[in-house]
Amino acid sequence: MRRLPALTLVSTALLIGLVSPGLPVQAQTSAYQVVDRNRATTSAVQVQVAPGRATSISFSQTDETIAYILLADASQVVYSTDAELETGRAKTIFLRVIQPLRFPGATTTPVTNLMVQTVDARGQNRLYTFDIVHSSNPRYVGVQILPAIARPQASTAVGNFNLTPDNIRTGLNIAIMRGYTAIDDPVVAKVRQLLELMQTENMTASEAAQSVGIPLDVLASLARLVREARGLSV
Repeated sequence: MRRLPALTLVSTALLIGLVSPGLPVQAQTSAYQVVDRNRATTSAVQVQVAPGRATSISFSQTDETIAYILLADASQVVYSTDAELETGRAKTIFLRVIQPLRFPGATTTPVTNLMVQTVDARGQNRLYTFDIVHSSNPRYVGVQILPAIARPQASTAVGNFNLTPDNIRTGLNIAIMRGYTAIDDPVVAKVRQLLELMQTENMTASEAAQSVGIPLDVLASLARLVREARGLSV
């Protein structure tokens, strides 16, 4: 069996090098669910909340501020903002689960909705709807709304490597299988979050990489592993 070229081992070091040795790893929760503004204003976005944890909905990456908030069922969840709405500077909502309350005449539901109206720098209003779902192990610490993204192409090519979801996923599996990176490394969680964005939000690899904060060189290294593995099989 032919040994892998040294270039492969050097390139995969980019993947390993993103993780500082000795730091504790908490892999059960990814960073943020990143949602394109076009999707967020045309369909309901699911937000998971859990007892004892705060969950954020942030518009800090946009030019919008929060003008109005309506929580349909306030018997199990409360919210606060990073600034008073009257100031015109509020950009983040924080949700917390509370012990169930009973309000005379009010109705309750297991999955309630939160409606948020925003205004941007040009005075344009947008209405967002979020479905609040209770979970014992939420997948994200919050939701980050991004400006609408123009998508001129379906995939990204870096260094002659086509960064498709299949190539990235296969390369990640190869890197884990060969011991180049551990399955519980935070960078692995970032790559998986990137793959989810490419599939659910129709993002390109470069857009998703920017959203989760991972260099394109890492993705190119994964694609290189796939190409070299296929060369070995031939």
